[in-house]
Amino acid sequence: MTRTDDFELSLKLDLETLMAAHGPRRVLLGTLAALLTHHRNRGLAARFAEMDDHLRRDIGLPPRGPTPPMPHWTHFGW
Repeated sequence: MTRTDDFELSLKLDLETLMAAHGPRRVLLGTLAALLTHHRNRGLAARFAEMDDHLRRDIGLPPRGPTPPMPHWTHFGW
C-alpha cells in the first residue's frame, strides 16, 4: 500500500492551527527560540555510563563492574 499523505500540506495545516490558537507572533517567537537555543542531546548510552551502580540496578542494567586499579605512583600524593 502506498502512502499518499502530503507532508507539506500537513505541516501547513498544523501551523495554521497553531497560529489560530496562539497567534502568529507567539508562534514565530516560539519557533525562533527553538531554532536558536541549542540543547545538547547526549545519547542514552552516555547517560547510562555515568550512572551509579545502584541506579543501574534499579532500572535493570548490569553494574559497571569494579573500577580499574589506580597506578602505584598515585599513592605517593603526586
